[in-house]
Amino acid sequence: MSQAVITIIVLILFLTILLLISKSASKSNLATPNDFYLANRSLGTVVMTMTTGASYFSTWTLLGSIGNHYRDGVWFSAFAAWAVVHALFIWLFGSRIWYLGRKHDFVTPGDMMEKYYKSPFLRLLFAVVGIVGLVPYMLIQITGGAFALSGLTNEAIPYWVGVLVMGVFVGIIVTLSGGRGAAWSDTFMGFFFGSVLLFITIIFISGAGGFDAFKNLQSEAPEILVNKGNFWGIFETALGLGFGYWIMPHMWQKFYSAKSPLILAKTSVITPFWNSWLMALGALFIGMLAHTPNLVPGLTVENSDRIIPLFFSSYAPIFGAIVVAAVIAAGISTINSALLSSASLLVTDIYSRFINKDVSLARVTFIGKATILIMTAVIVIIAFLPAAQGFLIPIAALGYSTVMQLVPAALGPLFWKRGTLIGAAASIIVGELALVLVYLFGSPLPLGPGTTGIFLATITFYFVSLLTVDKNEDYKRDFHRDIKRMFYPNETNTQYNDNSLKG
Repeated sequence: MSQAVITIIVLILFLTILLLISKSASKSNLATPNDFYLANRSLGTVVMTMTTGASYFSTWTLLGSIGNHYRDGVWFSAFAAWAVVHALFIWLFGSRIWYLGRKHDFVTPGDMMEKYYKSPFLRLLFAVVGIVGLVPYMLIQITGGAFALSGLTNEAIPYWVGVLVMGVFVGIIVTLSGGRGAAWSDTFMGFFFGSVLLFITIIFISGAGGFDAFKNLQSEAPEILVNKGNFWGIFETALGLGFGYWIMPHMWQKFYSAKSPLILAKTSVITPFWNSWLMALGALFIGMLAHTPNLVPGLTVENSDRIIPLFFSSYAPIFGAIVVAAVIAAGISTINSALLSSASLLVTDIYSRFINKDVSLARVTFIGKATILIMTAVIVIIAFLPAAQGFLIPIAALGYSTVMQLVPAALGPLFWKRGTLIGAAASIIVGELALVLVYLFGSPLPLGPGTTGIFLATITFYFVSLLTVDKNEDYKRDFHRDIKRMFYPNETNTQYNDNSLKG
């Protein structure tokens, strides 16, 4: 039996399991945005842990990050370094996002921005930037899965077939089951591709010499064990990955979906061990050890994003097919949430807010499903463009960098009551403009596009906010007092008592 036939059989089996999970989840669905996009705000610890991890780690984990480690060695260890702060961000930002979302019935990040800053324009700006940032992130899921299928079968299953399989299937299951189906599927797929990655890591360590693997690597490719000294490159990677975990729209909405803040607290404790270190260190070991002579036949710098498919195309074809299923699982578990989020931004923040305010909840949900299918078709079409078929990490970085410029403005409702509407809007515009200019023309500074953008955006937000005043200062003050009362009840009560004594 050929590798292509084995891969097709395993893939059909895997996709059937996902379809059954999605169909089961769809039986509990309600025709409301809260249910369709946020699983009715009911996710528990295990599902929340797995869906946040599976929605963030994707084909760039099993393909792109491994390829980057092969090309750059320990320099790309920033991919692992970001996990140090990742869990902290779940509680630091996620718990506040959850509380405000539950209290005010927010569905999108833009909901919160308009409510706090009293600005429909800022809502629209958040929606547009969020959608633009999610497009390259969704794109690499489609292209990564298609490359994996093509690479494992020595192009017996061509790239275009992989693109269509990924696109059509994702469109169907997301439309069918919504946020609940995405979360349930993510739980299955997260355990699946996490376990596969762990097993592959062990295989590569064993194939490279076991306990002597890195000693052998020192004699074969010593250059990849030496840091290239690119501090700003490491900093930008860690910054993008760290902030991306909560500012990316599909991750932000995961926090809305939790049943309680205690769920997020537990998630923040579990996440580093399963979703972070396993993914980051597994990718690091595989990518670097791929330099071992004859371990990965046919490996070059140009095809280094396909190390795993190349390895298993020559060895253990059945397990290779399972690995490709894991790559596709990683892609689907990310693009399903990103598609849902993109649809919610388009429908909730643009259509029902500015075009048809009187549309019913059921109609909004129906339009959301139609939007998912349209966006899936758009992503599939883009995937056929040559520019979309480059290395996965740079394409993913473009998405992170775009959305990262929203961070300063988002800190307003979450932490800094002095931030103003003009400061928030100006910070986003300055950040995105700086990103585009540096991306197109370069910069005399060592900072990359994303870091330059957020650096200037932060300065802009701070100083413009100090120079301007909002008309709704009293509301903003009460907004932050409410958050403080929730998270620091003893301190708040003491302040109130002190104020009453002074009075």
